[in-house]
Amino acid sequence: MKKIISFLLLFNILLSNFCFANEKYPALYKFYLNSDKHENLNRKIFNTNLKLNRFFAKKIHILWATIMPSFAICALNSAYSNIEYPKRVVSCLFQRDFDAIKHETKRFLINTTLGVAGFVDIADKLFKLEFYNEDMEQALAKCKVKCGNYLVLPFLSSTSSRDIFGRILDFALNPTTYIANPITAAIKMGLLVNRTAYIQPIIKMVESNFADPYDIARKFYGVEKYIKLSNYDRKNVIEKIENDFDDEIELVDENKEKLEVKGKLKNENLIVNEKPVNDLSADIILTDYNPQNPILDSMRTALFDLKENKKTFWNEMSLWNRNFNKKIKTSDIEIVKDKPKYKFRYILQKNKTSPLAIIFPSIGEGINNSHSEILAKMFYDEGYSAIILGSHFQWEFLKSTDTEHAPGNIRTDIKYVNLLVNNIIKYLSKKYDRTFLSRTALGTSLGAYSVLFLANEQYELGANNIDKFIAICPPIELFYAIKKIDKVIESWKNYPDDFKDKISLTAAKVIRAFNKKEELSKNLNNLPFTNYEAKLISAYIFHQKLSDLIYTIETKKNENIDKKELYEAIYKTNFNDYIDNYLLVKNEKEELEKTNTLSSISDYLINKDNYIIFHSLDDYLTNKSQLKELKGFCDDKLVLFNNGAHLGFLYRDEFIKKLKDEIKLTNVSFNR
Repeated sequence: MKKIISFLLLFNILLSNFCFANEKYPALYKFYLNSDKHENLNRKIFNTNLKLNRFFAKKIHILWATIMPSFAICALNSAYSNIEYPKRVVSCLFQRDFDAIKHETKRFLINTTLGVAGFVDIADKLFKLEFYNEDMEQALAKCKVKCGNYLVLPFLSSTSSRDIFGRILDFALNPTTYIANPITAAIKMGLLVNRTAYIQPIIKMVESNFADPYDIARKFYGVEKYIKLSNYDRKNVIEKIENDFDDEIELVDENKEKLEVKGKLKNENLIVNEKPVNDLSADIILTDYNPQNPILDSMRTALFDLKENKKTFWNEMSLWNRNFNKKIKTSDIEIVKDKPKYKFRYILQKNKTSPLAIIFPSIGEGINNSHSEILAKMFYDEGYSAIILGSHFQWEFLKSTDTEHAPGNIRTDIKYVNLLVNNIIKYLSKKYDRTFLSRTALGTSLGAYSVLFLANEQYELGANNIDKFIAICPPIELFYAIKKIDKVIESWKNYPDDFKDKISLTAAKVIRAFNKKEELSKNLNNLPFTNYEAKLISAYIFHQKLSDLIYTIETKKNENIDKKELYEAIYKTNFNDYIDNYLLVKNEKEELEKTNTLSSISDYLINKDNYIIFHSLDDYLTNKSQLKELKGFCDDKLVLFNNGAHLGFLYRDEFIKKLKDEIKLTNVSFNR
């Protein structure tokens, strides 16, 4: 469930940063919602709603999920949706969508009879008749009723004047409205709790992952409404419209060279940079990988999962759930005196001398990201205790550091990271009377970069706090990677003019892909997205993380800063602008570029053997010349995959087996 939510949120994120007119990243929520004239009042009500949820609604939902088994919650929701058949039919009638009327009528008859009054959605499961989520607001929109201003109301949260009117009509068309007695009132209350409980994982995701939950909720509402009004939530509509879009985007670098793997062209859409390097080959071949293009291949990182680690709404909420993720505890610790404490997560073995794993996630990720939980499970199964940290390039980490600190210079950042790691180990050792005989640090992407600089810091200081370091797809030259990210973001100029529909269609496809995960898992080597859509997805994830960071930097300085003006500035900022605005003092950019590369820690990489680096030949944030230089430093401590791009090989058995071999306790030295 959490992965589905994270990808739903991904696309409301996307909207905040897209390029339009003469601006780099305009506030596209205005494009979908007209305006937010009452933002100050809306923000106050939104924050009140979050508090009401935290202290009231959430407790009821937890109790409900604890009392009700998962299948019963699903059955009740299915039955209630079946009862709402009249509003869907009337809505379709006003829209003159007669095919949808036939479709919904078939569903209603099948589910009412074969589905036992709708408790089982037989129409979808057996007859492939998907649910059409129609309501009266869609009918009003079809009748040219304007949306009105964006509003946040008590309990209702995001809405608009048209939405409110539509809800009133939905209520009038609901058959249960006209049955009034104490028993039915109690049933309705139960059904309301049952339906609204699903919002809790979304609220948790928004609150824990984003610096400004209000802005995220506003944008999500805008794109979600547009998807519904355009019927992009229907499979047949998506398939029809997809055929009308010409995807002529070919991913090439500035030199327009194509990537060769082992001297043989593998894919016409891969990126190369600078001159070819012919003597660099893969150490591990991913058979039948079927690369699409590096950016799209990188999206396969979302497939990294463990069967026993699956999440659902129920096991996120129920007190009976014993899922691994529920066993992970959360605590906090001070990094800088008089600053907010930094939250971290951990899980300990019963053995008080168990080895310890410290997990660093990708750029901008917090402590609740799914990959860290999966990696923690892998370590835990091998007998490790585990600590989960967030990225140092993330708003929560930034809040716990000095007011003047802006992350991005790894030499400065690593001082805070090193202090945090040591403080956490001391805290856990003292609180639980622990002696961790061995310690391993693992990181992905920018987290991998941090791990290697942490290793170098330890090497230069002559310390031995961590025994082994595992880095997965670290950027080799950080500023080079930043330029590649910015270039992908700015490639919007090559695309069609129909941004609004294209963005919404892409969002709908992602939602469908992860709601229908079983369909996606049948063909892992062919993700259902175009090169164009892959660029949208990847580029704007990065920019939202940057947006959260800048928002936090500025609000740390001034809590009362004008949010509208702040976002206008954020929409005009990319990573290079961030470096110029927040990291540079006079003319030190060239020096900063030199020190923020793995070649700057070559002495450690050459002389030590307590690390391993996993990388791929087609990672779009590096080039083969950089990989060759790194291979010269690391030799067999650098393991190269022939495909997978940036983290796109994590789900593959070849990688998982290799990683498990690396963390086996028989391969770990106990130095303490």
